[in-house]
Amino acid sequence: MKINFMKKFFYLTILMFVFTGIKLSYADEFSDAIISAKNNLFKAANSYDRKELIKVRGQFERILQLKKEEWLVNYYIALAEYNIASTFMQSDDKSELKKYNQAALKTIDKVIEGNPNFSDAYVLQMALNFNRFIYEQDKMMDIVSASNQSEELAKASDPNNPRYFLIKGVSNFYTPAAFGGGYDKAIEFLQKSVDYFKVRKEKVEYYPDWGADLANGYMALSLIKRDKDGDLTKAKEFIDAAYGYNPESGFVKNIVQKEYDEKTSK
Repeated sequence: MKINFMKKFFYLTILMFVFTGIKLSYADEFSDAIISAKNNLFKAANSYDRKELIKVRGQFERILQLKKEEWLVNYYIALAEYNIASTFMQSDDKSELKKYNQAALKTIDKVIEGNPNFSDAYVLQMALNFNRFIYEQDKMMDIVSASNQSEELAKASDPNNPRYFLIKGVSNFYTPAAFGGGYDKAIEFLQKSVDYFKVRKEKVEYYPDWGADLANGYMALSLIKRDKDGDLTKAKEFIDAAYGYNPESGFVKNIVQKEYDEKTSK
């Protein structure tokens, strides 16, 4: 009897190790896949490479087959779609921008359904709703209502999320002062974003961690545009900080740096 018991215990222990190994391997497969796709998304977004962004979206769609943290994978799909939409910003035909922006809004609904306490889902929803002003100007009241709801839920879910203050700052940067926005208001929100990014540490490596370069870049751009005494000196400090976070940032290199160089060369 004792021998039989020891055999059963031995076999059970082996099975536990086998199943634990499978589970760890499965978890590692997911982690490796999503970190790889996240890095590819980061690179493609830096260069505004539409083809690569579309390819990365497909990479995340394949990760969905692992059936793990699908809400997070869908978040990255929506983020890829948002970035694809952004590549059509300068186009006269806004149909492609609308196509990808609306697709991202639908994907974000899946994220919120899977994890209604995920602040970054509402933050991205804020940005997507702001984009709707470009192609749905006849639905202004609906957009404002949707944006306000997203803002409230984003802040309630995580009041210290630097990406919340980033999107608030960016939206005020592009909104004229006469309509409640302007550079002063943008700077107020962007400074908070910059400060929160300095102390932010995500719980898991594959969670969203983007935006620090954008916060510093838009802070510099707001100061350049405002151009009060000392603003250009401060702007240079924020440009350097942005490069510190992301030396390859296409936004900082091609937009912020050029604005600064033109302003200081006069």
